[in-house]
Amino acid sequence: MSFALHTLTPAWIDVDVYGWELTGDVADCHETFHADDSNADIEAAMDWAEGIIGTRQDWRHIRERGFDRWEAGTLA
Repeated sequence: MSFALHTLTPAWIDVDVYGWELTGDVADCHETFHADDSNADIEAAMDWAEGIIGTRQDWRHIRERGFDRWEAGTLA
């Protein structure tokens, strides 16, 4: 079974701040980039995450039980 090396998830990052959480071998969070445009927000979040990771990633969208996340890289 393989697991994602990086996971990018939209989430509440503070009591009243919605944004993105990056988890995996690196971790960080950032406020929403484009609150009025979800596609632009997703693209900006991926760019931000790749800047932290240090390389471009091939992101895979996962929707599970009504929640979205994006995964990249694998650990065996």
